[in-house]
Amino acid sequence: MERDQTANQKVNELAGSDRVVRGWMALLILVIAVVMSIYHLYTAGFGLMPGVGTRSHMIIHLSLGLALVFLIFPIKKGLNQQRIATYDFVIAGIAIVVGYYLYANQTSPSILSGRMTFIDLLVGIVLLLLVIEATRRVVGKPLVIIACVFMTYFFIGGFLSPPFRHTRANFQQFIYEMGYTTSGIFSTPLSVSATYVFIFILFGAILEATGAGKMFIDLALRAFGKYKGGPAKAAVVSSGMLGSISGSSVANAVTTGTFTIPLMKKVGFKPQVSGGIEVAASSSGQLLPPIMGAAAFLMIEYTPYTYAEIIKSAAIPAILSYIAILFMVHLEASKHHIKGLPKEALVSGRKTLIQHGYLILPVIVLVYFLVQGNTVPNAAFFAIILLLVLASFTHRLRERFGAGMLVAGGVAVIAFALHYFFAWRLEVAVMVTIGIIVALMVVLLQRSFHVQSAPVRFGLRELISGLEMAARNSLTVVVACATAGILIGVINLTGLSAKLPTIIVNFAGEHLILALVFTLIACLILGLGLPTTATYVILAAMVAPALVQMGVPIMAAHLFVLYYGILADDTPPINLPAYAVSGIAKSEPIRTGIQGFKFDSGALLLPFVFTMNTAILLLPEQAGMYSWLEIAQYILTALVGILAFVMFIQNYLLVRLTIIERLLALVTALVFIHGSSMTDIIGVFLFGVLMVWQVMRKRKSEVEKAHELNRQ
Repeated sequence: MERDQTANQKVNELAGSDRVVRGWMALLILVIAVVMSIYHLYTAGFGLMPGVGTRSHMIIHLSLGLALVFLIFPIKKGLNQQRIATYDFVIAGIAIVVGYYLYANQTSPSILSGRMTFIDLLVGIVLLLLVIEATRRVVGKPLVIIACVFMTYFFIGGFLSPPFRHTRANFQQFIYEMGYTTSGIFSTPLSVSATYVFIFILFGAILEATGAGKMFIDLALRAFGKYKGGPAKAAVVSSGMLGSISGSSVANAVTTGTFTIPLMKKVGFKPQVSGGIEVAASSSGQLLPPIMGAAAFLMIEYTPYTYAEIIKSAAIPAILSYIAILFMVHLEASKHHIKGLPKEALVSGRKTLIQHGYLILPVIVLVYFLVQGNTVPNAAFFAIILLLVLASFTHRLRERFGAGMLVAGGVAVIAFALHYFFAWRLEVAVMVTIGIIVALMVVLLQRSFHVQSAPVRFGLRELISGLEMAARNSLTVVVACATAGILIGVINLTGLSAKLPTIIVNFAGEHLILALVFTLIACLILGLGLPTTATYVILAAMVAPALVQMGVPIMAAHLFVLYYGILADDTPPINLPAYAVSGIAKSEPIRTGIQGFKFDSGALLLPFVFTMNTAILLLPEQAGMYSWLEIAQYILTALVGILAFVMFIQNYLLVRLTIIERLLALVTALVFIHGSSMTDIIGVFLFGVLMVWQVMRKRKSEVEKAHELNRQ
C-alpha cells in the first residue's frame, strides 16, 4: 500500500497538491474515490440506476468530484499539510449538501418554472463558487480568469457596442441558467465527463495497475532501444500508446516518465531535453486512436460523425505527428552523438509478450465493441471486465493451478447465472469466460517456455489502488468541464456563439489561411494551463464554427482545434506536464516546457495541410472522391513537409544547416500547405535540393577530417 500512496502523492503533486494525509483521513479519501469509480463502472455497464436521470448522474459525478478536490487539494501550494484542514472538511461537506439539494429539488415547482426561491438562489451561488474554487485549486488560475472574464462580459454586455452588445445581464437569470438548466455547469462538457471520459480514465488506471505501462515501455525499448537515441524513441512510442488510453497527459507523463527519463539521461540526453521529449510524447497521445484520450467521444457530441469515422479521420494525422516527434528525437541524438542501449541491456521481446502481452487484448476488445456499434460506456465496461479477469486469474492459475481453476469455473458459472436469472448482459459472461480461457493459455505458454509470470501482481489491493487512482486522475477533467460549462453557457446566452464566427470571418476576410492563423493563436492562448478536454470544449464552441462557415469540413475544423488544443498543453510558461516531469528529470520546469513545445512542434503545420487538403482525413462525405494512389501521394508530400520543418527546427540533418539551408527548409515546409500538384512538385524539388546539398557538405566534411588526420 505504500507504493500506491507514493503513486497517489505523485499525481497530487503534479496537479498542485502537496497535502499528504494518512490514517482515517486517507481512508476517507479512499472510500469516496472508490465509491465514485464503482458508481461510474456500474452505470457504464448497466445504465443509470432507477430514478437517476442524466442530470442526476451529472450531479452525483460533480458532487463526489468536488468533495474529493477539497479533501485532497489544499487552499494553496507550499503548506505541506499532513492533515486535512477543518475548513476543507466543511467545504467538502457543503459540496455534498449542495449536490443533495440539487438532486432532490430538480423537479420542484420553483425550479421547473424558473422562479427560484431564496434557498434555490443561495444554493446556485454556492455551487458556482465551489466550482470556481475547485478549478483554481486543481487546474490553476488561467481557466478561472477566463471564466471570470466571461461572467463579467455577461453582466456588462449592455454597456458594450455591437457586435458584442447584449441585454441578458440579469443576476437571478444567470444563476438559474448556470446551476439549474442544461445551459451552464450541467451542460454537454460535464455530461461527456460523466458519461464517457471517466470510464476511460478508469480503464487506463486499472490497465496501469496491471503493469501494462511497463510492458509498453519494455516492448518499445526492445524495438528502438539499440538505435541512435533509442531510449528517447522508446519513450515516444510507449507514451503514445499509453497516452491514447489514459486521458490525462500529466498522469501519462509521470507514469511513463518514471521509467523513460532516467534511461534517456543515461545515454546522454540533457535533463530538460529528456523531460521535454516525455512531455511531447505524452501530450500527443491524445490525438492517437483508438481512444484519443477521450477526445473522440467529445467530438461525437459536437460533430455529426460516429466514433469509427472520427478515429479513421484522426489516424493518419496522428501517425504523422508521431513520426515528426521521432524524427526530432533522431536529429537531436545525431547532433549530440547519442547512441542507444547495448542489446544485452534490453528485455527480451518474446519474454515480455509471454509475460504480459495478454494485456493488449482488452484494448483490442474495446475497439471491437466500439466499431460494432456498442455504446461507448458499454464497450469500456466490457473491456474492463475482461481486463480484471485476465489480470486476476493469470497469477492465480500460475501459483495454484487446481484451486485457481475451481475458482475460475465458479466465477464463470456465476456470470452465466446472473445473465439467465437476473438478465445481466450476456457480454459480461462472455468476457469472463474469454478472460479465463486466455489466462489459462497464458499460464500454459509461460510454463512451456519456462518464463516467469509478470512481476506485477494484481489482487484486491491493486484493484482498489486503480479505482482510487482513476477518481484522483479524473478531478482535473471534472472541474474543468464544469467550468467550461459556464463559458459555454455565457457564449450561448449572450448570443456570442452566433456572433463569433461572423467576427472571425469578417476579420480574416476571404483568406482561409489568415483565419487558420488566427485560430492557431486563439488555441494556444485559450489552452494555456488547461487540460485538453476543457480546451477542446471551448474551442469547439467558439472557434470551430468560424472555420466551418469559411467552408472547412466539420471534421477538419474540429481536428484542427483539437490538435492545437493539445499543443497548447505543451506551451510555456504554463505547461502542466512539464512541471510534472521536471521533478523526475531534475530540470527547470520552464526550460523543460520549452523543450516539450519544441519536440511537439515538428508537425506544427500539419493541421494547415489537412485543412487545406482534406484527402488524408479520409472524410466519410468524400468517400470515393480520391483514389488510394492520390491519398498515398498526399500522405507522402505531407511527410516530406514535416521532415523539412523538423530540419528547420533542429537546424540539422546530416550536418548543421547554413542560414540559406535553414530558410530553404522552412520554405519547403510552407510550400506543402497549399496542397496543389504544382506546389507539391515545387516542394519535392526544393527538398531534393536540400538533401543533395546536405550530402555534399557531409562528404566534404568527412574529406576534410580525413586530410586533417593524415597531416597528424
